[in-house]
Amino acid sequence: MLKKRGARGLAVGAAAFALILGLDAAGVFRRLEWKAWDARMSVFARPAKASPDIVLILVDQYSLDFYQEQGITWPWPRELYGAIIRHLAAGGAAAIFFDIAMTEGSRFGVEDDRAFAAAAAAAGNVFVPVFLSLDEGSSGPGIDPAAGELFRAKAEAASGPSGPPGSAAEVFPSVTLPLTEILGAARGAVNVRVNPDADSIYRRIPLFFSYRDDFRVPSVPWALASAVRPGLDPRTVPVDREGRMVIRFYGPAGTYRAYPAAAVINAYAQTLEGTNPQVPPEEFAGKTVLVGLSAVGLFDIKAGPLSGVMPGVEIQAAALDTLLHGKGFRFPSRGAAWAYLAFLALAAGLVLSLLRKTAAQAAASAGFLLLPAFGAAAAFQAGIWLDFSAPAAAVLLGLVASAVLNYGVEGRERRFLKGVFHHYLSPAVIDRILEDPGRLRLGGEEREITSFFSDVAGFTSISEALEPAVLVSFLNEFLTGMTDLILDAGGTLDKYEGDAIIAFWNAPLDDPDHALRAAQTALACQARLAAAAPEWEKKYGRRIRMRIGLNTGPAIVGNMGSSRRFDYTAIGDTVNLASRLESAGKQYGADLLAGEATVKKAGEELVFREVDIVRVVGKTKPVRIYELIGEKGKISGETARRLELYGRALGLFRRRAFGEAEDIFSRIENDAPAVLYRDRCRKLRASPPPDDWDFIYDLQVK
Repeated sequence: MLKKRGARGLAVGAAAFALILGLDAAGVFRRLEWKAWDARMSVFARPAKASPDIVLILVDQYSLDFYQEQGITWPWPRELYGAIIRHLAAGGAAAIFFDIAMTEGSRFGVEDDRAFAAAAAAAGNVFVPVFLSLDEGSSGPGIDPAAGELFRAKAEAASGPSGPPGSAAEVFPSVTLPLTEILGAARGAVNVRVNPDADSIYRRIPLFFSYRDDFRVPSVPWALASAVRPGLDPRTVPVDREGRMVIRFYGPAGTYRAYPAAAVINAYAQTLEGTNPQVPPEEFAGKTVLVGLSAVGLFDIKAGPLSGVMPGVEIQAAALDTLLHGKGFRFPSRGAAWAYLAFLALAAGLVLSLLRKTAAQAAASAGFLLLPAFGAAAAFQAGIWLDFSAPAAAVLLGLVASAVLNYGVEGRERRFLKGVFHHYLSPAVIDRILEDPGRLRLGGEEREITSFFSDVAGFTSISEALEPAVLVSFLNEFLTGMTDLILDAGGTLDKYEGDAIIAFWNAPLDDPDHALRAAQTALACQARLAAAAPEWEKKYGRRIRMRIGLNTGPAIVGNMGSSRRFDYTAIGDTVNLASRLESAGKQYGADLLAGEATVKKAGEELVFREVDIVRVVGKTKPVRIYELIGEKGKISGETARRLELYGRALGLFRRRAFGEAEDIFSRIENDAPAVLYRDRCRKLRASPPPDDWDFIYDLQVK
């Protein structure tokens, strides 16, 4: 059976793996994986780890409004950008990038363009943008040869000492260049054309692009990184199968220190005037500065994994930070990814098929569903993009398919067993059988139990007085009520013997309070009988009483009988003594008798009184027997007074003070054990026992 379930589970897992692998190859999980990646990025974002050496200068709404009040509208004079360059150069900025198009002459005249170009040339570390395009426009094949050569030179200069790799992620046939004068003054030209993923989120960026397969054009982050760290080798940067570097976003928009452009321009003016600048140039010492647009009306707003709205230049800054920190993400090989996917699918199908208990299946399912998340999170921490969506789908499919098959293949057997046995066994026993049908075999185990025997007093005379149909009706009604109490209290019904009920606690399931639970059930049975007795007396013409015997100790519990017919039962001296205590109830006039071990195990919640010390038939070791009175705190004051007198009298009796004991026993009314001891006292007074008398009586009943 185990091998069959295991083979079925592996087959389910293999089918789940094959299906998910096909769907993954078709791109079904791509968008889900992107969203799952964004979630990982958000969970592990640490803005404090972002490089303080990368800063932004933004043309924000404040800057636009500031110059609008001075009559300077957008687009600004390029001389203002020149002021920014001079201020940064004075402070010792390591590299400067302008993410602002300068493809047409300034509306303020050619001198304005020359002023910016002069500032850039003087700084010697300014990078300007070009825009590669897929459109065959005027700036494509028809580009001016001189401009083309200048473009090539500036692209190569921006690529850094190591040069570009042998291949680029994308090839573009045309380009939009800045003014020749500005391009010539710049240290390098970089491509700002970056395509988002299909869901319009920017997560990846190529390091290099190809212009008409003629030469490579670096991206913004690579050009700036190689400028401040000349030894950087692009071949050491991990990229995906499309040649794109995955950007590590340390935080949402606003993670990097940003200055309003107006504040920096004004600071430069203050420096020229000899006053303290509001932004000292020293703040930019050794910094890589990206100048860009953040005002909504300037149309350079992008969406990143952690922010739906952020300046495009900040995405470039995050990519630059990824390069400088060396925190790009690697990717497992296809073989490793497939092996991981196969392992999860096969393990989920196998384990769920092997488990039988519903709780264990639920726990295993929860664990397997968490595995892809834990794996993806751990891989993220290690700098690896390990897919979450496809593995999670494989696990889910394996679990669901296994559960469906388990229900279809084994559910019929389970329902059959439950239907057959629910009339005869407790729900606990049925559950154990359903967990392992192999338990339906001969054999047993020794364990401590509390045995319960009950019998209807005078049942023989009752059965003789009733018609068979009426007798059966009474028995069904009586046994149903008592059995419900036993099963509801966690007891296991052993069998019925006519009107007798035999049950036990602490098997097959462990119950550390089995003695207390059995005793409480015995009290509940007597209470139910007391409530039903008047009605039954009217209905059947007899006052119904029941005796119960309880005993705790070791017993052999299990399936016993023949190979063709057996019962889940308990045998041993513990069970035999419980039976004899039930019978002894007639002799002592007590409806609830319990052995000493039951009294000790039941604890302090119940009230017992010692009835006698006896030797049972076939045994030499004496045992103390007790009457179960009730639950502590629920007995009446009269009962408590009677028990106190009884205990005092029993002590006198065992000290051979028979006269005093008889006097006290005689004062206890309506108490069968007291009457029994009163008669014993009279006999022992008339015929005193020998000096070695141990006041132990032989229990003659079986």
